Amino acid sequence: MNATSPAPVTPRFLWRTGAIVFLAVLVLSIPQAALLPLLDRDEPRFAEASREMLQSGNYIVPTFNHAPRYAKPPFIYWCQTLSYRIFGESPFAARLPSLLATAGTALLLFLWGSRFGYKTIGLIAAFSYAFCLQTMQQGRVATADALLIFFMTLTGYAGWKLIGLSRSDTLPENKRHWNYWGTILAIGFGGGFLAKGPEALLPFVPLMIAARRTGWRTLVCFLAILLLGMLLVALWAMPAYAETHGDYWRVGMSEGVGQRMVSGLQGHGASSLGGYLLGIPLYLLLFWLSALPWSPLLIIQRRKLFHNWKPDSVDFYLLLNAALVFAVFSLMVTKLPHYTLPAFPFLALFFARRWVGANLNPGLPLKLMAGFGAGFALFALVFIPVAVANHASPSPVGELTRRAEAYGLLTPQTEFAVVDFQEPNVIWGMRRIVTGYGQTIPESEVLSFLAQPGPRAVVVSSALWQKLDSLNRAASIPLKTYTTRGFNAAKGSFIDLTLVVRN
Repeated sequence: MNATSPAPVTPRFLWRTGAIVFLAVLVLSIPQAALLPLLDRDEPRFAEASREMLQSGNYIVPTFNHAPRYAKPPFIYWCQTLSYRIFGESPFAARLPSLLATAGTALLLFLWGSRFGYKTIGLIAAFSYAFCLQTMQQGRVATADALLIFFMTLTGYAGWKLIGLSRSDTLPENKRHWNYWGTILAIGFGGGFLAKGPEALLPFVPLMIAARRTGWRTLVCFLAILLLGMLLVALWAMPAYAETHGDYWRVGMSEGVGQRMVSGLQGHGASSLGGYLLGIPLYLLLFWLSALPWSPLLIIQRRKLFHNWKPDSVDFYLLLNAALVFAVFSLMVTKLPHYTLPAFPFLALFFARRWVGANLNPGLPLKLMAGFGAGFALFALVFIPVAVANHASPSPVGELTRRAEAYGLLTPQTEFAVVDFQEPNVIWGMRRIVTGYGQTIPESEVLSFLAQPGPRAVVVSSALWQKLDSLNRAASIPLKTYTTRGFNAAKGSFIDLTLVVRN
């Protein structure tokens, strides 16, 4: 690097400052995670599946509303069930594993960057990842993405350490370190696969390319480590395969990988070749916007950052990891902005090395990112309670169930159904109280369902209930209704919902 002499990085500095980095990222993530109800469709699916895993005691095959959920491997569900045991079943508890994983990724970047001899490289890399726009959106939600990114970063870091050990002339003396980092690398492979699937193995390609000059023994060792990581996966995969007769693997791989590559799932993706080709540059633009607020610095300071720049082996390794992630996910037909988020840790570390290497003021990106993270936390503290108080909650079912529960009209024995609002948040909100699972019924069966013996409840749109209410007056079924307005984040529109209860 073309920088001044590095400042010494002592173990005391690493431990002390690393703990501060971890806690800073965690604390500034809490307001958003604790105050915001579960969003969209994915969060309540993951959160409810973990609740059902905890209730059933089946830690092999997750379910959602009592139906098998094969979309993702189980590691996120394991983490969420542990969080539920400690903190209870809540949106914050469901998101806590992601918060810890995001803070853990920032810690890894700090440790990795500080190993280059400059204290500020690790700090800039950690904050650039943790407080960029995409991470603050996706790194704090109750899904598997944050765990995947943590393990992919761990894989990249452990692989980099092993390559360095392989180049040492005193390799026999480094056997203990090789075993240590080899174990970490296997955990990275296995944990990432258990978090989200085979995309966790993408860092293996840059690892093998970067290690090609260290000799065939190193390459063989990396293959053995990969197999060890997959052996860890097999400890879960074999019982899951047997219990589901192979459906978990077939369905999960088909939808999770195959269909996303060749078709747009759930409306995410182009419907024509022209739209697909046009989407690639747009995806690149979204990629750049997702790295705000530090991505503009790459353009503003481009001359200083890249003047006389001669990429070294570390630059090559970091950029290869990032480029592979972007290439694979940008070529998929199914496209979402956060699919490329696993590339961000490698890009943040590359950016930090170039910034310090160009002798630019390290305080600028640090203050920019820290200010952005603190500002976002303050915004969440103020805006989210105001939005919820003004009936703009993304989970209006939660408000309906709280009101009905307060009057003792919802009990664990209540049977419930949904009609024309079949969002996962309904299942999550109702099953906070109700023991049974939700049914989906047509409009024509609402009144007959409510007329059956026992406590019952139906969630419908307010417009539909206005039409059905006139029919109910003739049937004279004693009902209690609660109505509220909210915001359907999955569809980007406001909704009016009614909870109809028969006690």
